Amino acid sequence: MKLLELSKDERRTLREMGIFHPHPRTRMRAQGILRLSQGLTLQQTADEFMVHLNSVEQWRQRWKKLGLAGLYEGRHTGRPRKWTSEQRQALGELAQSEGGTVVALLRHIGQQQERTPISENTAVRYLKEMNFSYKRYRYGLKKTQPDGLRTRQQGDWGTEPARS
Repeated sequence: MKLLELSKDERRTLREMGIFHPHPRTRMRAQGILRLSQGLTLQQTADEFMVHLNSVEQWRQRWKKLGLAGLYEGRHTGRPRKWTSEQRQALGELAQSEGGTVVALLRHIGQQQERTPISENTAVRYLKEMNFSYKRYRYGLKKTQPDGLRTRQQGDWGTEPARS
């Protein structure tokens, strides 16, 4: 296998990318390309990064074809969102103005307009994406009482009990 030839600038960029890039897989690919340019074989690089040999070969081919852009992740497919961004924004505005539980928000939205129903978990995820915080609903009262009630019920803590 022919050694990967990298310029000084490419080496420096890959070294910095291998340390500072926010995505761990991109960091690993950058470090892998550097290791291949240093003379490691595909198998040695695969063993070092604990990935399959075919993965390292794909890294090398994408580097040769696309350069730096080949190290980035492609688009991942998945199920499309049930609600549009406008519908999610309306949920956020309702949560901001009304507050309350997610069930109450979904009930309120269901009465206002006909929308595709979503689960509570989906609504919670949408709200978390909009930086809303969730606090547990407390079902019982706190066990704190005013000082006057405590002293009458439990005795005065400052004095000794009367002896008869």
